[in-house]
Amino acid sequence: MSYRLVQGELSFKFAAAHFVLGDTGCERLHGHNYLVEVQIYGAQDETKNLVIDFLELKPFVRKFVEELDHKILLPTENPHLTITKKKNELFVNFIPKNKKYIFPESDVSLLAIKNTTVEEFARLLSSKLIPLFSKHPNIDAIEVGVFEYKGQGCWMKRTRDTI
Repeated sequence: MSYRLVQGELSFKFAAAHFVLGDTGCERLHGHNYLVEVQIYGAQDETKNLVIDFLELKPFVRKFVEELDHKILLPTENPHLTITKKKNELFVNFIPKNKKYIFPESDVSLLAIKNTTVEEFARLLSSKLIPLFSKHPNIDAIEVGVFEYKGQGCWMKRTRDTI
């Protein structure tokens, strides 16, 4: 018998600023109150009668959300963006348009992603949950949903076969 365990959007929220980068354009800096949801698919663990304990799952997601909350989110793997640190400031340049920003380093979360999209956020968080597969052989799949607001977001699903 298979179950779908949901750790929902009411538990995990973060507010952050970002801009999406394209080959020739860069959105204006803006923000969202993001919602995050995680769904775990699998059988009950026969000894605990749980798919996974919420108390084990919550810290993984909470850590991710807290690192992004009230930050400016910047992708470090985008070839059109340069980020240079000088003292306690980050100098950011969107090369195609020579669009420049200066941010206090403490206000920024640098993310190992190509762009600050909900797709990339979902992929990043789902990658942090991969260790759950080895710890819990009963887990078949993990889905992560990240939403800019309710109704607009993205789901990323990882299965045991694709890790």
